[in-house]
Amino acid sequence: MLIPDAEGRPAGRTTARVRYPETDRMGMAHHASYAVWFELGRTELLRDLGCPYGEIEDREGILFPVAELGATYRRPAVYDEEVRITTRLVSARGARVRFEYTVEREGSGVLLASGFTVHAAVGRDRRPRRLPAGLARSLGDAPRERA
Repeated sequence: MLIPDAEGRPAGRTTARVRYPETDRMGMAHHASYAVWFELGRTELLRDLGCPYGEIEDREGILFPVAELGATYRRPAVYDEEVRITTRLVSARGARVRFEYTVEREGSGVLLASGFTVHAAVGRDRRPRRLPAGLARSLGDAPRERA
């Protein structure tokens, strides 16, 4: 679902439940689970913006491999807990796209983690490609470089 961020730009919001295989022996979500939740949030945001990943790949021939990933963990998510993932498209310039994420406890809004991913836009030949103008327009006015 699309919601406005603090600057009035579209952000995506989705939820996930912490599944047993995503936890470690302590019953807490393994750190790798957050990367999966980031991808879930990113996929849903693009779908909500009218640019599903599959269509971008099929129509535009653009792929978005992860070039950078970072996360800061604040509190643990635990088995069977519902988490809310909020995703913002921060910039889409040239051949790079950056998303930022927050993962919060659903209901209380307690921040569990925040993070980002940077993606290279590449063609099927895996060579960098600038975002096509139509795709950049479809992604909306949200893409602006952070200060």
